[in-house]
Amino acid sequence: MAKKTKEKFVPHEMIYREGDVGDCAYLIVRGGVSLFIVKDDIEVPLATLSEGDIFGDVSLVLGENRHTCARAIGETQVIYVNRELLNERIDDADPVVRLLLKSLHNRMSMPDNALGSLSLPVLLTNVFATDKQAAIKRMDLESRVAVALTNKEFVPFYQPIYDLKTCKIRGCEALLRWISSEGDVIPPLLFIEILEQSSLVLRAGRQVIEKCLEDLNHLQTVAEMPHDFFVSINVSGRQFSDPDFVEHLEFHRQRLNLNAKQIKLEVTERVMMVGPEALNTMNKCRLHGYQLAIDDFGTGFSSLQYLATMPLTDLKIDRSFVANMLSHRKSKSIIRSLIHMGHLLGLQVIAEGIETAEEFALLQKLGVEMGQGYMFCKPLPLAQFLKLNSQSVQKAAA
Repeated sequence: MAKKTKEKFVPHEMIYREGDVGDCAYLIVRGGVSLFIVKDDIEVPLATLSEGDIFGDVSLVLGENRHTCARAIGETQVIYVNRELLNERIDDADPVVRLLLKSLHNRMSMPDNALGSLSLPVLLTNVFATDKQAAIKRMDLESRVAVALTNKEFVPFYQPIYDLKTCKIRGCEALLRWISSEGDVIPPLLFIEILEQSSLVLRAGRQVIEKCLEDLNHLQTVAEMPHDFFVSINVSGRQFSDPDFVEHLEFHRQRLNLNAKQIKLEVTERVMMVGPEALNTMNKCRLHGYQLAIDDFGTGFSSLQYLATMPLTDLKIDRSFVANMLSHRKSKSIIRSLIHMGHLLGLQVIAEGIETAEEFALLQKLGVEMGQGYMFCKPLPLAQFLKLNSQSVQKAAA
């Protein structure tokens, strides 16, 4: 059964009771909640909460059973707050904020305290965001992303990468798409940041790697792609800092009897800001035979030292340069320099975001080996990718 992110409660319905397992927290998006304790069979009210308030968080963070009871006031809707995401928020908070939370919890634990749970939800809401509506929207999306991972709603679409000389498919890049349980396709801009800013990216990364390797195996065995056909998988700095990353990747590659040279790991230069463990992981991947491409080079915290330090095989030219190279002399000069530098370092050069025949012709003339973009093909689910015909590319490039 698919997990849910929201729940509705009717008036006076109990949400949880004192002593229940504290396995999640709640964010009120509509209605209200009464918190109370029971002493000598008498309900003692502690707080009345409304839209934007969080409750049930103390038990979640401390791993304890519920200290209070919670009951809906009127028609009430709440968002389930993921334990992992809540803990990360508190761990990332300023040390003074964490001290205040600890102090507040200690006061709440005192018998017959007058404070009850009143200030904790308000304080935590302020930690997460000063704007209540922004906080609700953000946490709703985070909760949906966490549940979508559990329900395996994230799937890779594949954009073909072509040899610019022969116009034949050389490989593809896996681009993550979220297809909700209702069938809606959620734009990447809405969820990629959520993933990358939390440890959820580790879960998502493992799922993507497993699915991409299974699809690569299918492309080889069923579609009979060439022996040098590759799949490019985007990998974040957090993933490269994961001590189990290489072991997980190798386990599934060997399970499917795949050649590591047909798996290209794409990173951005920001991966170098994670720490030396990321570089160590990249070196291990290269020793196993995986290819390594640097993506978006020149658009972030660029350093030529990265090109000299990272064990790269490919350099990808960002689509922002490609889009402007015909109308802006500087963009064209940057592309020319990137191509020349890449070739001097023994790297293959791949251009992203090719949308016109003029862009294709210029990149081909400048010596770019491979390219991808909407001129050729948009990202496709596996079933449609299998039906691609390289002849259509030759016509587009003519």
